[in-house]
Amino acid sequence: MKKFRFLPAAGLLGFSLVTNAGSMEELKQLFNQKDIELNIAVTGDYIYTANRSDNINGQSGYGDKFTYTAFLGIYKTASEKNPFGFGFSVGQAWFPVVGLEPIPNPDDGNGAFSKSDTNFGVFEAYVEGKLGFVTLTAGRFATNIGGEAPFTWQNVNIQRGLVWGGEPVWFDGIRVSVQYGKFQGYIGVNDRDTDDGKMALEAGVGTSFANVDVGFNVLIPDKKDETNTKVYNLTVNINYLDYLPLTLYVDYLNTPQTGDNADSVGVALLGEFKVNNQLSIGGRIEYVNNDGDGDNYGIGEGNNAWTFTVTPKYQLNRYLYVKGEISYVTLGHKHYQKKGDKPNDLSDNELRLGAEIAFVF
Repeated sequence: MKKFRFLPAAGLLGFSLVTNAGSMEELKQLFNQKDIELNIAVTGDYIYTANRSDNINGQSGYGDKFTYTAFLGIYKTASEKNPFGFGFSVGQAWFPVVGLEPIPNPDDGNGAFSKSDTNFGVFEAYVEGKLGFVTLTAGRFATNIGGEAPFTWQNVNIQRGLVWGGEPVWFDGIRVSVQYGKFQGYIGVNDRDTDDGKMALEAGVGTSFANVDVGFNVLIPDKKDETNTKVYNLTVNINYLDYLPLTLYVDYLNTPQTGDNADSVGVALLGEFKVNNQLSIGGRIEYVNNDGDGDNYGIGEGNNAWTFTVTPKYQLNRYLYVKGEISYVTLGHKHYQKKGDKPNDLSDNELRLGAEIAFVF
């Protein structure tokens, strides 16, 4: 019965938020007058995986999952006029990734907060100061790596891609950024979101030209870090067509280990075709490849995958939207267990259907 009560409850919550959006807009305008950005998001989500038992090896979520996201963020960007800024976001969220099974549950700590057994907590908490071309950021903040954002409501698709699944998300640290004209760069040290006391080095450079943004980023953890994968990332945002923005990003992952290192490569192309002001269609195609010495993408050693995702979106009004999604993954060789009582009954593909209703303010 919990599943059948979920969507009506999400609908009632969305209706309540929309009916109060006028007063919330007034609050947001007050924040804007102080150069403070207020972000609120609530989503209700459902994902179904075809041809899977719901419980495999004692863990649920292989067949389908109802879940949600609740997010509150407050930000003030440091500028020459106001040289001190901050960022703070809190909430409960989930991070479904195509090709990764089972579907994560926001109540079991799967994917959001590595230092906790819950997915409710602080996503970001940082302060920053700007002096001339230089900005100093310290606290908990997001990585610059990759072409997709952490949350469903920030992306064209409901699920993140497999390439995103191999990247860091947040960490605690310090970062120094420099921007001069169309060129920018940064360098920093962070904990790679682990508790082992080992530090990681991050650095990146970027530029813009002719409606194209290009960035190259690296993350190099300590070899003894519990999460010691080196990440090298190239991201290209292409905005020649207002109705079809595109993002291409490429990752090379290298995990030190006894014997040969585990190497993987991932390439993703995603975009959103804007039919009109209300209807759009998001799409993503990916290819990832693990060498025979490791598994940086969760699909098996020496395996490779193609993923395809299509996500229509309809904007009901300024704050409320609905999405539908279909995704398909095909592997180089069988990896996914289909039935809980048949460990040798494996599949080389994954078909998922998804839906999301969201209030984003």
